[in-house]
Amino acid sequence: MVSKLAKTTQTFMALWCVESRRLTKLRLWRTGTHTFRVIEYDEPADLLTNYDYFLFDRKYEGALRSVSSQLRLTPVTITDELRKRVWHNYLEATIQHNASADEITHATPFGLAIARFGESSVFVSNELKRVLQQVEGQKLTFSLGLSWFAG
Repeated sequence: MVSKLAKTTQTFMALWCVESRRLTKLRLWRTGTHTFRVIEYDEPADLLTNYDYFLFDRKYEGALRSVSSQLRLTPVTITDELRKRVWHNYLEATIQHNASADEITHATPFGLAIARFGESSVFVSNELKRVLQQVEGQKLTFSLGLSWFAG
């Protein structure tokens, strides 16, 4: 069975792993369909991931909407009850395609593409990487293929 991502490939080049430039220990607990509660505090970052969520800062909404058929974006609320803080600036990205390691290291999708890998990694095509890098104030970092996964 050929994946949707593989059907749109041309030459071989790895996808880009996306992570927040600022590493954070912030951990969230889902308390409802569109709500989260802080369970381990740190300052928020542009991309928050865990086994059951991918949260992007809203400033990436325009870039992410360019791949609308590949993901669903839902506004969420994050509450830090201890510090009396509430964040409304995150969108949960429900990414449709779960890429294999082979797709990540050998696929070059035409145009804009996004995929998840495992439970907490996001990968994008070179085209989407360029769009994300143009977002004003962006604080994401990109690594080609699975290079961050070695070691």
